[in-house]
Formats: sequence, C-alpha cells, structure tokens
Amino acid sequence: MHYDLIIMGGAMTGSTLALALSARSQGRIRIAVLEKQVPHQHLNSGFDARTIALSHGSCRQFDTIRLPGGQTLWQQLQPFATPIKRIHVSDKGHSGIVEFNADEFQLAQLGAVIELSRAGDVLLNAMVQYPNIDYLAPADIDRIARSQTGVEISLKNDRTLSAQLLVGADGTQSTAASAAGIQMDLLHAYGQTAIISNIQVQQPHNQRAFERFTDEGPIALLPMRDNLMSLVWCVKRPQPLLRLDDQAFLAALQRRFGWRLGKLQQCGQRAAYPLNLYRASQHIQSRIALIGNAAQTLHPIAGQGFNLAIRDVMSLAEILARQYSAQQDIGDYHGLQQYQQNRIADQRQMMRLTDGLLSVFANQLLPLQIGRNLGLMALSQSALLRRHFAKPALGWR
Repeated sequence: MHYDLIIMGGAMTGSTLALALSARSQGRIRIAVLEKQVPHQHLNSGFDARTIALSHGSCRQFDTIRLPGGQTLWQQLQPFATPIKRIHVSDKGHSGIVEFNADEFQLAQLGAVIELSRAGDVLLNAMVQYPNIDYLAPADIDRIARSQTGVEISLKNDRTLSAQLLVGADGTQSTAASAAGIQMDLLHAYGQTAIISNIQVQQPHNQRAFERFTDEGPIALLPMRDNLMSLVWCVKRPQPLLRLDDQAFLAALQRRFGWRLGKLQQCGQRAAYPLNLYRASQHIQSRIALIGNAAQTLHPIAGQGFNLAIRDVMSLAEILARQYSAQQDIGDYHGLQQYQQNRIADQRQMMRLTDGLLSVFANQLLPLQIGRNLGLMALSQSALLRRHFAKPALGWR
C-alpha cells in the first residue's frame, strides 16, 4: 500500500493532523494513521473519564478544520466540552490571588475541558468521512526503513506500507523518532509525579478552573459535566497518597486545596505518572517529522502540552498542503526545515514558561515567596498585566 503520508500515532494529535491535512487538500492527500491500540467507544467515560484542557486558541484552530458534512471539527467537539469561563490562581499559605475572567478578554470562554473518549469518538467518526484516510488499529510495527525517496513500514501482519513522509505523533517514547536515531533529551527531572483523578465537589464549579501552587507542586482542578472536577495533583511522594482509601485521599487533598469548592465528596479511579521536561534532539530528519509529545513533553502546569501540539499540527498541515498543491514532494527536507523554523520559537517559549513557573512557585526561599505573592497581587490589580500574562496560555500567537 502506498500513501503520501503515514502518521504514527492515532490519538488526538495524529488524528487531528490527518483531518487538518484532508480538509486543506479536499481529501486528495492519501494518509495512513497507525495506532497500536484498538479504539474503544467511550472507554473510561463518565465518572472515571480522562480529560484534556483546550485553550481558546486550540478551539479556534479546531474551528478552521471543515469536515465533509459542512460542520467544523470544533462544532462536533463542542457539545461534549465544558467551557472554562474563569481561572482562579492561588499560592498556598500566601494571600496573593488572581482570577482570569473570560468577560475581560471579550471571550465567551477561556478554553474548554473535554473527555478524551468523547473527543476520540468524534475524531474517528470524522476520519471515516474521508476516503483518503486509512486508520489502521491495532498496528504492530516490525520495521521502519528510510531511503532518499521515501519511508517503508513493515507490519507484523505481513503488510508493507510506503510513503513520502512519516510523521511521529506517538508520544514521548516515539517509535518514529527511535527509527531515525533521534534521542529524547531529558532537560529537567522535576522529582514530581502527577496524580490524576476526577472529584465530585459540593458547591457548583460554575465553569471555574483552579490552579493552586503548593510547596510540592501545583494542584489543578478543571470543570467537567455533572459538577465533576478533573484533578491533576503534582506531588513529590505519590505512593502514600495512592495507598490511601478514597475518603483519606480526599481529606489529604482538601487540606492542600482548601474549601473553595466546599467539601470534596467523592473521587474516581486514580492514576499517576512521573513528570519531566523532554525535548527531541531533532524535530525533523530526512523523510521524518515529529509533532506533539514526540517533539517535546512539558510539565502539565498551565495545561499547555496538548495546546502546543495542536500548533505543531496546524503549522505542519499548512506546509504539507501547500507543497502538495504545488505538486512538490511533501517529504522534501527543505519543506520540513520550514516547519522546524516556524515552530522553534513557540516551542522554546512554552518550555521556558512552564519550567519558569515551576522554578518560581515550587521554591520555598523567602525572597521568592515574597516576590511571587507580590506578583499575584499585581496581576489581580492590573488588567494589562493579566492580558500579557494570559496571552500565551490562551494560545494566542
């Protein structure tokens, strides 16, 4: 089977690239999406659903992807998304508090939270509408070979696929990157682990998101449907918390977060993953490009990882669609260089932003405690400062 493009990784980043390219080329670019997991309808939906936060900029990007039925991708995702209309930021043990409100930016919402399973269903159903996209799952890869003219992938079911370009959208431990000898460099080991769960709260969340900084790391609570909150709790020692029963876990979280949402009443299944800052040593090579977590993996503070990935996706889609329209080789190294040049400043800015926030808010030196408290107080008093600070988090370029 020969394609123009093979995308390795069929989760949200890879699937969005397939749809963005198909929309921009009127379905003429032949695409194979390889996913190692079998898609499951509404896996872990409801109380135990895993979620992702979309910035305002990402919602706008989804709204530029027009599907064959006439609707945009965002129009299909929006019914399953919970708007974020306010973001409350605080520092435990200090008086500095700032709140970002959609109204002051003349926006209907600052972003949105969506269940991954619901978003996955929408993306899969959208790809079915394009005959140029083959979604292959589960895809078990045996070998990846590159030449001057293309890339060839052998699957363990004896199928062989070829294309002009391979895009790695398969996460931090990217098979596509490994096949090209691209290393994932560890830039910062944070010594933190993120505990993920969903929390039922007593008081209405009123579409508010919370970011609370503590001496161990940030706590984020994001609004979901049915008055649930999606929890990301960054801690130094996760195992004692993971061993607690639900009520003891909620009591520990209540002590760290406080009572702004009333009593924390119930929690869902808990999961945990270590937090580090990674960046691929190269984002392109001959016939290979990396996007999303395969190119850089950020700390979840401020929820910027996936939103940065979407900007990777849209930049690459624009370049490849333009090359294809001009009847140029979409795997040509010079075109890939343009993608890398377009993205490097944004990628480095977001790495500095997330890394810098952690350095300031996880440090207990007294001068830094005073400085960040004064900074939060200044933000709370200045609309101009809030707008400047919020611009990158909103995904505005």
